[in-house]
Amino acid sequence: MPMSSRPTPLTETVLHSTGAYELVLSAVVVGAFGYLFDRWLGTDPIFLLAFGIFGFVGAAASLVYRYRYQVEILNEEQP
Repeated sequence: MPMSSRPTPLTETVLHSTGAYELVLSAVVVGAFGYLFDRWLGTDPIFLLAFGIFGFVGAAASLVYRYRYQVEILNEEQP
């Protein structure tokens, strides 16, 4: 019996559930660097907000591109 190139349902579920964590953690981690940058420069939380938004937008773009890639693969598998 040939092995399928598709992941198991459990693997698919785990891969799809990581998107929410990625959106939140990207904004928090990159925002933390912004916070440290603000403290170092003695500025208002400008870099905190800018870096946090940048992290969120970057993670969202990554999710969109991965989603489009997965849809493309599924469309190729259909007859």
